[in-house]
Amino acid sequence: MTSCPVIYGHRGARGVLPENTMEGFRWLRAHGVPGVEIDVQLGADGVPVVIHDPLIPAQLARDAGGRWLSAPGPKVVDLTLAELRGYDVGRLNPDHPYGRRYPDQRPADGARIPTLADFLSWAGADSEFVINIEIKSFADRSDLGPAPEALAETVVDAIDTHAIANPLLVSSFDWRVLEALERIAPKVARGYLTLEAGDEKNIYPDSPWMGRAAAQWAANDLPGVIAQLGGRHWCAYHREVTAERLSATRARGLRVTVWTVNAPDDIARMIALGVDGIITDYPQRAMDMLSAAR
Repeated sequence: MTSCPVIYGHRGARGVLPENTMEGFRWLRAHGVPGVEIDVQLGADGVPVVIHDPLIPAQLARDAGGRWLSAPGPKVVDLTLAELRGYDVGRLNPDHPYGRRYPDQRPADGARIPTLADFLSWAGADSEFVINIEIKSFADRSDLGPAPEALAETVVDAIDTHAIANPLLVSSFDWRVLEALERIAPKVARGYLTLEAGDEKNIYPDSPWMGRAAAQWAANDLPGVIAQLGGRHWCAYHREVTAERLSATRARGLRVTVWTVNAPDDIARMIALGVDGIITDYPQRAMDMLSAAR
């Protein structure tokens, strides 16, 4: 292990408190977690908000009357900030399979969907806190959000407005967003999120998610492609990272951050490999294991 990985709380601390909420973010700082990963989309009025799903999620949202949504709700991109704020996202629906995946998550009734400005105002108070902003964009669904350029511009404007001095990474599965980010703010570190297998994969020949890099995939050298695009970070699904791939990536001058690593055996393997960052729903678990491994 060449250095200690940065531990990022995934969506705040999803295993502990409701995801992408200020309550979860505050827990990170209170427990000395060095980094956070959040998700950002735009609402109907162009305000960047911190939420993962493109539809209001039935697994964690209640309406103004306190009723669980019976199905995924309206598109985030179709709702104003006031409408988005009307949902209570402070508890998991106990009848939803997703809710049963996080039995230890404590409720924070009354929690609302934060804006990116809310988050940055809070995070910037500690300039050592490492920020990973994942821009949610959907290369296969133009109805779920604005163009990649608009997403990148809005996030950069927010970062500049808040004069963020923190270590900062902006990542996305939609590499078109990262292409736009390179043009708009080339000094911002870009993280190329990848999933190479399964129904939700974004890395494959002629993938719309890979932007101009899709034509280069025939070389079958993912670290090389990312390096050629000027990326600084490969943000990989942890089960797709091996010692050989990590070595090849380091040879390209890239850092490797892995997601979403929750099981103790998986955390231990990533620590032993010497990755640069670990994104996890259980950051205290990862920090304890990292401390024990030193």
